[in-house]
Amino acid sequence: MTIGTIHKIQRYNIPKTHFFAWAICSLEGFSWLQRLLLPCPFKTLTGIDCPGCGFQRSLLALFNGNWAESYHLYPPTIPLLIVLVYAIVKGAAGFDKRDVVLKILAVACGWFVMGAYILKLWNGHG
Repeated sequence: MTIGTIHKIQRYNIPKTHFFAWAICSLEGFSWLQRLLLPCPFKTLTGIDCPGCGFQRSLLALFNGNWAESYHLYPPTIPLLIVLVYAIVKGAAGFDKRDVVLKILAVACGWFVMGAYILKLWNGHG
């Protein structure tokens, strides 16, 4: 092993990496966030769900590893996160200068949000 290799190995402290992975995936890691959920002002005023109602609870369920519950609470959570991650990566890497892919993803995600909202209201869950 060369000195450069040893420095690279020491830079990535494996126990710390495992701790952070455990903290993110554990139920205790995000239980404190449940106390910080914001009520929807639109639903408070009108009694009707808005197109974003359920996103916070869905995101917490996703962070806890409950994919099915996350989808049940708010189906557009994963597409919204894909758009967010793509926008961050695109901004950091600097590709797709005309934002063609980002615009297509955003419009498709917007249609998905509105479709899920209309189905929720149609089925009487709003």
